Amino acid sequence: MGKRMWRRSLNLLAILSLFLSVAISSVHAATTAQPEITLSGVNQLQVGESKELSVSTANLAAETQITLSLPAGLEFDEAQFKQQADVTEEQISIHREQAELVITLHTAMAMKLSLPVIAAKAGTYQLQAQTTTLQSNQQTVTVTDMQSATETTTEKNDSTATVTTPEDGSSTPAADSNNASSSSTTTASSSATSEKDFSASTSTTPVLNSKSIIQSRASSTISLKVDQSSGTSSLLTNNYYGGDYQVSGTVWDNTAETLSFYAMMTKRDGNGAAPAKEQLLGTVKVASNVQQSWQFTIPDSYLPDVNTQSAGSLYRVRIEARQTTSNFGSANFQLAYVQGNLGLTAPSMVNFGDNLSVTETEKRTFLGKIAAGDQPLAVKDTRIFPASSTINGWQLTVSLAQQMTGASTGTVLTDSLHYLNNGTDYTLSSAASPVASLQTATPGKNTVISDTWNAQNGLAFEPTPGQPKSEQYSGSVTWNLQEMPANK
Repeated sequence: MGKRMWRRSLNLLAILSLFLSVAISSVHAATTAQPEITLSGVNQLQVGESKELSVSTANLAAETQITLSLPAGLEFDEAQFKQQADVTEEQISIHREQAELVITLHTAMAMKLSLPVIAAKAGTYQLQAQTTTLQSNQQTVTVTDMQSATETTTEKNDSTATVTTPEDGSSTPAADSNNASSSSTTTASSSATSEKDFSASTSTTPVLNSKSIIQSRASSTISLKVDQSSGTSSLLTNNYYGGDYQVSGTVWDNTAETLSFYAMMTKRDGNGAAPAKEQLLGTVKVASNVQQSWQFTIPDSYLPDVNTQSAGSLYRVRIEARQTTSNFGSANFQLAYVQGNLGLTAPSMVNFGDNLSVTETEKRTFLGKIAAGDQPLAVKDTRIFPASSTINGWQLTVSLAQQMTGASTGTVLTDSLHYLNNGTDYTLSSAASPVASLQTATPGKNTVISDTWNAQNGLAFEPTPGQPKSEQYSGSVTWNLQEMPANK
């Protein structure tokens, strides 16, 4: 009887033990099968900068669609993702639907995606991914204006970098611009006269990002700034008229090494040709913890042509300073393909009169007149801009090329040439004096400035009393036309 009770107790204990084992196993299975989406990585950016947003998935069924809403201030760099991702279309596909990024997982395996995002506008943004039944955590991304961003490095001294081009190894100093401008010289005459990332992962969680290879060299921290993308709270757009394009800026690295600079273009709008993958611009040898200047030329041979088909197209340009393909600093800006130009016409001669009195005792102002048949002072705008682009205005200035000088005696009438602008009298010198400007131009419009010359506007001759002699005087001025704001 005792043995029977003991065996019964053992059987009950075995059944209970088995039940607990099954229960514990069930809980474990339920825990590991929980589907998850996690966002991590990028949390701070400057306008024009690009960093990677990590999207980690686990226990999602095949053909699950994940939707990631991108706010207006952040953009998905699809070209960079395609270039860097070790992923096939059999594993995953990504496409855009308006302001959303739709990620389709074609397999049931866990994944970790690195999505390059570009900061297009300053602000604080909340990112969240979701399926029909699941939501990720919220990832806060703060984008700051490049001008107001604080330097996080302990020391960034100014220095000039040695910049080597891939073609000939020559060195150049830093910074120029790609301004659309023109100038014209007018002679002034008189009988006194005038004239601008992954983490290491197991084989069940493939890391889908740029060349997931363990590098033999330690990763460094690289900070890149490009002049063509700075000074604004939105992704800056620069006009491009064709030819080579100058880019410049500064680079900082916590490691003394040589960085390779690349340019990559992505077409965003218009009918222009698709650009090549990338262009090596050259190398910069940087010192440790020193902010250095750099300048390169993006060759015309890499840039899609400006023609009737490409006019009005919009391209995003990404500049990278690379240690390796997975460790680099970057900045972005846009190029608006503009066909046409800002044209300037100027008269060959402006006359202030004949037989002016040399006995004047009071200072007088003689207004300039353009001879009949001579061309007017005018700006003709034939530019074609992308629909989404801001139409740059223009600014016309004048500077002194030669003082009024006597034909016989060589007497110089210093500071006698002036320009009147809405009643403000500017004494002409080598410095530019304002003539006319438009903040937002009207393409196709011909603006004739000299038609508005009157007692308050125009070129003027103002000799000092007693200075002129009885002879003919002539001088010259230079008219300068430039886009406004100046194109970098």
